[in-house]
Amino acid sequence: MINNSTFLTTIDIIPNPLIVTNGEKILLSNKSFLDFLGLESLEQLQTLCKCVCHLFIEYDGFFSLKDLKDGELWVDYIYRQKEGVKVSMVSNQGEGKAFEVSVGKLEEYEKTYVVIFTDITSLESERKILEKLAYKDPLTDIYNRQIFNTMLKQAYTDKHKNGERLSIILLDIDHFKQVNDNYGHDVGDKVLIEFTKLINQHIRSSDIFARWGGEEFIILLPKADIDAAYRKAEELRLLVENFEDPYLPKITISLGVSEILDGDKERSCFKRADKALYKAKETRNKAVKL
Repeated sequence: MINNSTFLTTIDIIPNPLIVTNGEKILLSNKSFLDFLGLESLEQLQTLCKCVCHLFIEYDGFFSLKDLKDGELWVDYIYRQKEGVKVSMVSNQGEGKAFEVSVGKLEEYEKTYVVIFTDITSLESERKILEKLAYKDPLTDIYNRQIFNTMLKQAYTDKHKNGERLSIILLDIDHFKQVNDNYGHDVGDKVLIEFTKLINQHIRSSDIFARWGGEEFIILLPKADIDAAYRKAEELRLLVENFEDPYLPKITISLGVSEILDGDKERSCFKRADKALYKAKETRNKAVKL
């Protein structure tokens, strides 16, 4: 048992949460780790959990006990990794925290390891924000144009492989500039947010909805021919036309519909949908398919 008073004092000075373990049982803990869990003593910690690994929350990209081979100790697994291993734990405040784990052996003691947890929650949050910005429109939280184009290429591949029908709907909010001019950009932003929420609630989970730019949006409909896409477009047009929010101005939308055909060049379908959208704006009462 470790009873060196200098060692015990030293680990309490370390600001990072730290434990000493044999891989199966927690032998020591510093004050920072106890504070994280809202505990006052090592005895309380040992009562709470025999192994610290039982506190780890499973998330994608984080350490999981499922990563271990039969009979393998979690601490041995982490010790052998060349790159930092991340774990997630919940504090006594109910906050999920991300940590990078460093493991070192205490050579003078058999099968004894020092485990230090470095809080990387803010770095993980920033990374997730950056990842989200790479594929989501920051205002409406739907897909952006760049990721839509990537997903469209995959849909093209699936169509040619499986012979499935594939259509697109272009949507444009009518006279949106007037909304911004008359009510201000804050209201205009709220209109866009509520509009995308409304559309999202009335399309299939397999449909891909993206902001194409400004007040223009696009929906990719797998396994839908032009007639099915047209019916959906008309449904959405009437849905928006009849939607009322006492705090927002009423809007209408125009829609152009086109099916991606065998032999289409990459932009052919978009050109037809864009032409159909232009015609829809002229008629002002129905979606147009081409």
